[in-house]
Amino acid sequence: MLVVALLALGACRKDSSQATAPAEQEKSLKVKADAGSGEVVATYQGRQLTADQVRQEMERLPAPSRAYVTAPERKRQFVENLILNDLLYDEGKKAGYDRDGEIERQVNDLRKRLVVQRVMRQYQTPPEVTDDQARAYYDQNPNLYSTTQIHASHILVKDEDTAKQILAEVKEHPEKFADVAKEKSTDTGSAQKGGDLGTFGQGRMVPEFERVAFGLQPGQVSDVVKTQYGYHIISVSERKEGERKPFDSVKEQIKATLRNKQLQDQMQGHFDTLKRDAGLTLDEGALAHITPPQGAPPVPAGGH
Repeated sequence: MLVVALLALGACRKDSSQATAPAEQEKSLKVKADAGSGEVVATYQGRQLTADQVRQEMERLPAPSRAYVTAPERKRQFVENLILNDLLYDEGKKAGYDRDGEIERQVNDLRKRLVVQRVMRQYQTPPEVTDDQARAYYDQNPNLYSTTQIHASHILVKDEDTAKQILAEVKEHPEKFADVAKEKSTDTGSAQKGGDLGTFGQGRMVPEFERVAFGLQPGQVSDVVKTQYGYHIISVSERKEGERKPFDSVKEQIKATLRNKQLQDQMQGHFDTLKRDAGLTLDEGALAHITPPQGAPPVPAGGH
């Protein structure tokens, strides 16, 4: 609980100009604001911690942790930890840690991430998808939304040029598909099995992958397929035909698929515009000379 309070919660400090004198603190302990929200729970070093401040900090906890601190002793520990967090911060300020360059860098990095997240929200409003649009998608994809099952394998790589080279190789030597997958696929879960994904029905893979995979017949290899994970080459070895599901039973599923696709296209379009308007150019030679240090943290998911 101490770790939760110290790491997950912000300090409950007031500015020194807001601190009250000790005599006023004793008086304020007896004063309650509307509905008790201003009731003073604790005083320390000329500061006050009110019930309203404690509730605000509790609201920042995950739901399981909020339930945990309902017990009296845990609630007491929670409040003491808030105060301890404040006192430790004061101790750190005296040591000059609040002016430490590395801490400033991390604070600025966090600020940048939060601002980017806020900007991204405006591009995440789901578009409206009509029944007619869903019906058109249903009619245009006769191989989707059925009980058909396939046994498929794939090779996944991060860039399109590499995918095209691999595609040419496996089309010339289809019998080497599994060996190439083991050697070059970035999907480590399936690569060790020669790219084998097993037998599955629709709804397990992302729509772009399924649209191509369920259109293949046994023995066929797809062209390069782009998804959010990279570039795939798909091979189907078995196929068990099923019945097509009625439109009404899959309408909402189709609408969700179309909404997600439109959102992705909308965001990608904006990213492309930002890069174009900024005159972005990359020196591929200089980029190739960069080698990440051993043990460096991975690039955050979703980074652009």
